[in-house]
Amino acid sequence: MTRIRARRSRAFTLVELLVSMAIVAILLGILLPAVFKIREASNRLRCSNNLKQIGLAFHSYHDVMGRIPDGGKNKCDLPYSVFMPRADRMRCDFARGYFGIYEPGLYAPYSGPFPPGTPLADRRLEWSWPYQILPFIEQQALYDNPSDGAIVRTPLALYNCPTRRPLKLYENHGTIDYAGCAGTGNNGIVVRQGIGPITFAMVTDGLSTTMMIGEKRMRRDQFGKSSDDNESWANPGWDLEIFRTASRDFDRPTADRGPSRDISKTGSANAICFGDDRDPGLTQFGSSHVAGVNLLLGDGSVRHIRYNPDPAAFTRFCVRDDGNNVVPNDL
Repeated sequence: MTRIRARRSRAFTLVELLVSMAIVAILLGILLPAVFKIREASNRLRCSNNLKQIGLAFHSYHDVMGRIPDGGKNKCDLPYSVFMPRADRMRCDFARGYFGIYEPGLYAPYSGPFPPGTPLADRRLEWSWPYQILPFIEQQALYDNPSDGAIVRTPLALYNCPTRRPLKLYENHGTIDYAGCAGTGNNGIVVRQGIGPITFAMVTDGLSTTMMIGEKRMRRDQFGKSSDDNESWANPGWDLEIFRTASRDFDRPTADRGPSRDISKTGSANAICFGDDRDPGLTQFGSSHVAGVNLLLGDGSVRHIRYNPDPAAFTRFCVRDDGNNVVPNDL
């Protein structure tokens, strides 16, 4: 009878195991940064494509409506809604005359009452540019949805930068990572409703040398909570959810004006007044990208510029009609 001998497997020695683990660790150290770099490059490209689609929508809107989409308005901003009752107008007159007086709904578009049968377009007349361009980004059905709540609770991939955060609801509303450029207040391409209308012909500094939309700077630990992110992309009124300016970067004393990298965590060192450290530094443009921010120009092209460019040049780049032409490559 033939005997079958069992083969004994040879086990790793401790030294061999340690060497293998060291080799794996070295390979991971080499490969992981490359993987992260490739993923960020892909995310930045998707973010850039989002802005390009928004730019096409702005130009299509301008072709149809004869003006640039605006930033909407708040209830008590002039001119008042034609539907606003006299009592509400009087309260708004009072609130506008005294800084800091709180009026319910003051910092949001007028929401009624409306006469029976008022068309949706009139009911939402004061809503902001991300809502206004919906028909031009293949979202006509959402634009026509009769439920304001359903629109508010709809996140859109086109308005989301994949580097910054996943596409989902934050505090039960859809958010936006892009903001219209208001210049230094009301002299950008995107302005508050009532200041305009603004047309491309009024961008006398040149569409290829003036910013129209950009990524907005945010606090990553305050998504959906901080005052620049606590309302829907559709109807925040003239609010920091949908516009930014060439403003002072308060939480970085050595810098003058953004764009700057997102703030990863809120801290007391960022407080500038009354101990409130939630929102300083959040009127600027900015992003979660490694080295810079994506910006959409008036001609529909997208540029990626480094963080903290020359402050004077960036301010000129944000203003539509100051007589200064700034080439993006010079920022």
